[in-house]
Amino acid sequence: MTMSSFSTYVLHFFGIAIVLIGLSIKPNFKKLGIALAVAGFLLGTSPVWYSALNQPSDEELYEAWREQQQQQQQRQQLPD
Repeated sequence: MTMSSFSTYVLHFFGIAIVLIGLSIKPNFKKLGIALAVAGFLLGTSPVWYSALNQPSDEELYEAWREQQQQQQQRQQLPD
């Protein structure tokens, strides 16, 4: 499942907005500002780490490639 490009832009925008809000909070609420900045960063970069966590492993890619090669060889061996 891939994320649409629109939702990716929305997540980036919300992440940037939350980071800016977190960084602009007054010194009295410093911990809240830092927490908001970190949450905004994680939200803004979520499409990147989501796809990195869910991409197939090298072994899975190799197995899929081998299956494709075998199917292609079988098709070529069949008489028309």
